[in-house]
Amino acid sequence: MKSPRKEARRIERAERARASRYASKKTEGLNASGLPYDNAVPRATSDGIGRKGNEMAEFFDPMGDLLAEQAQVDVLVQDFSEEDWNKMASYCTTWKLKDVIAHIAFFDYCAAELLNGRGESVNAVADAFSDQDEHFHVLKCQDMTGAEILSWWREQRTIMNEAFIAGGPKSRVPWAAGIPPMSNRSLASARLMELWAHSVDIYDALGIEPVVKDRITSTLFLSWQGRPNMYNVNDLTFDPEVPMYLELTLPSGEVWAKGDPASPNYIKGSARDWALVAIRRRNWMDTDLEIVGDEARTYASIVQTYAGPADPAPEAKNKR
Repeated sequence: MKSPRKEARRIERAERARASRYASKKTEGLNASGLPYDNAVPRATSDGIGRKGNEMAEFFDPMGDLLAEQAQVDVLVQDFSEEDWNKMASYCTTWKLKDVIAHIAFFDYCAAELLNGRGESVNAVADAFSDQDEHFHVLKCQDMTGAEILSWWREQRTIMNEAFIAGGPKSRVPWAAGIPPMSNRSLASARLMELWAHSVDIYDALGIEPVVKDRITSTLFLSWQGRPNMYNVNDLTFDPEVPMYLELTLPSGEVWAKGDPASPNYIKGSARDWALVAIRRRNWMDTDLEIVGDEARTYASIVQTYAGPADPAPEAKNKR
């Protein structure tokens, strides 16, 4: 039996090699039903998603990174038995592992609908498709097998990916009601962050160390860009005049940094540790992050990369 990690790396290398040869500006041959990337998989061209010259360029290529992460997670779950699918997830404690993939597929479906001009907001599209209970189970998927949910995810993410690339990075798409439409580039990055966050729920449930690549920068960026909202949902006042510095080392050894290096409030350490804190799967006290200054401690305590009410961090095992 092939090693899942080695197979994921093989698929990712093949995907990126195909992407580098892909010259068309539009889509062709996305595999809507089978394992990813057996056919040519379109990626944004040099003037597409990930273009240099703006703040989001640090994602390198958000669309390509999203495709690679989809491949990584697909390989993780592709050989699951139904017993595996019905194991409980680690974070959303009422979810089975098949509920994790159903959740991702559901919001990939919502994104695809909005990208294709069908719907006014994610809530409207979601409500029209399926009810959710108080634990955010997609009720329409409750009687589906894990294999059926995986097949549905493959179909919906392909439709979404095609729409991302066809629209280009600067096209605007509505998402949450009451806020301006976001760019395709931003939505692709957000879908990447959520996919990785929920993959951690699967890795943790299986007792496997989460796979972290340099594409974790999507999560890092959102952890920085979303600071005003983090303070707001925690009933705190965000003061942009208070200096802050965030310096993180990516898996490749490259340094990703934001803010004022001279700030007395700073967070330094591995991108992996900070990303796990930012998706609320780890408490910063249980990491090797160096966190100095009261404001930095507050930031590390409330950081979250997704919208919605304040989500508490896991209980710290090591107080500091």
